[in-house]
Amino acid sequence: MKNEFEHLSAVLAKFNRISKLPLDFGVGILINPSEIHAVAKLCDHGPMSLTELADMAFVTKGAMSQLVSRLEKKGLVYREVAENNQSKQILHPTKLGERAQRGHMKFHEEHDREFFSYVASMPDAEYNVFKEVCRRMDRWMDNYLK
Repeated sequence: MKNEFEHLSAVLAKFNRISKLPLDFGVGILINPSEIHAVAKLCDHGPMSLTELADMAFVTKGAMSQLVSRLEKKGLVYREVAENNQSKQILHPTKLGERAQRGHMKFHEEHDREFFSYVASMPDAEYNVFKEVCRRMDRWMDNYLK
């Protein structure tokens, strides 16, 4: 079992490196994963406040404020004053942000196809074990965040 945990540790370390790797999703600028995933949330769920976006991304409002400032400088999102509350700002993806998100989805379709096909082809019993392992790993990681 020691070898399996060493392998798992190596896979998680690789995922951690990948999660910080900036990429160009076809719009001519480098965008890191946390940035494109914030843009994705705006594209998928519609305009929202900074607080709502922070909650959805499981980060602090301060961290999201910094991230949104970078997104604005890159031309991927813009702010608008809420109609019903002049002190509230609503975030929107720009056309460039929407284009980057389409490129992001295409990137995942190409890079994740083999793994998702493998998971989809699992017999039900194996798939249920896979889901349970994922669920338990999630709880395991939660223990480190307490």
